[in-house]
Amino acid sequence: MTACGGGEETTPSPTTAAAASASPTTAAAASASPTAATGSPTPATPSSSEPVRVGAVLILTGDFASLGRSLTEGMEFALDEIGGEAGGRPIEIITADSSGNPEQAINKVRELLQRENVHIITGVTLSNEAAAVRDIIVESETPWVISNAALSTLTRDPALRSPYIFRVSYANGQYDAPLAPWAYENLGYRRIVLTTLDYAAGQERLEVFRRHFEEAGGTVVDEVLAPLHTQDYGPYLQRILQADADAVWAWYGSADAVRFVTQYAEFGVRDAFPLFGGGELTDEAYLDQIGDAALDIVTSNNYAPLYDSPENKAFVEQFRERYGHLPGQLEYQGYLAIRVIAEALDATGGAIEDKPAFLEALRNVQFTGPMGEFRFHPETQHVIMKVVIRRVERLEDGSLGNVVIGEVPDVDDLSY
Repeated sequence: MTACGGGEETTPSPTTAAAASASPTTAAAASASPTAATGSPTPATPSSSEPVRVGAVLILTGDFASLGRSLTEGMEFALDEIGGEAGGRPIEIITADSSGNPEQAINKVRELLQRENVHIITGVTLSNEAAAVRDIIVESETPWVISNAALSTLTRDPALRSPYIFRVSYANGQYDAPLAPWAYENLGYRRIVLTTLDYAAGQERLEVFRRHFEEAGGTVVDEVLAPLHTQDYGPYLQRILQADADAVWAWYGSADAVRFVTQYAEFGVRDAFPLFGGGELTDEAYLDQIGDAALDIVTSNNYAPLYDSPENKAFVEQFRERYGHLPGQLEYQGYLAIRVIAEALDATGGAIEDKPAFLEALRNVQFTGPMGEFRFHPETQHVIMKVVIRRVERLEDGSLGNVVIGEVPDVDDLSY
């Protein structure tokens, strides 16, 4: 994997309002068919010796750099698995560091398109980054395989979805919605508190979970939102302790998850209310760092390294042999992004320059992966996933792991 531009800019953190003026518009709607766009280039004849250039927009510096590292490992692993080529052509991944900032993401996408002449874009980690770069990518008629950014409207909203946009990861709420009735029926929760990070993704996921929990018959007694990068959750936890509830649903990620879950136990809230929520609460990347405070937490996710399938066992074993740790959600999604691109290249004999044919091949990608059958929804071009319910337990070797205790198959992004 090679770098684009060096990521030299100094940018504000993702909590700034940099994305406000760069939100997607409805002018470039999904009706802009790749075969009908004016001024679109004539498909070139591919050269078997010319690499397929994949532009990967990742967060490699700043507060969310760990996310970029995990996605990079998954992409590298997939590239090695296929021998570095597909459809008879070598694949070159050119990385660009967005630093988690929408304005820098815009600059890096333009560099990849104009300077590096990439054939396809992947990556993009945060929802505000995806909102910022959406129109640029679509108007350039470049295929985009999203590997993390969960802005649900990109695929759910007919005005924003596009023939050029595919997503292999998840949309906000996609694996939160199935957990709501599951917790009501299997854990017996009737009255709960909801808590999350106070920004777009957290708010969107909270709203989805609340709606589905109430539809199942449950009651939400309070909602507690905390700012990104909160260091002391004491005031928020004290408020939760005052609730008349059976349990607490939470969605926190990365360093915020480590601090929240650890302090949840330290403040004694764990003794009062069981904690459950989104899979990022106990992601493998930092589960050991959380330690025993994570025990018994139930979460839903699109991936679990302990999921029992031959494909996943092989994936986990080979990944751990290379990197020395288990793959988590982000490594899995990075893997899927490159695997999907490779499958489409194989189907077209490497003719990525023939955009209508290549887009059709992407839409029809289907294979058995670590979590079972992979395929896209025909309308949204978003992955139809198997949602797994996991509980943190101590394993035989003494380590902690997210043990699968339930699953919900065939969850698409229009199902909630």
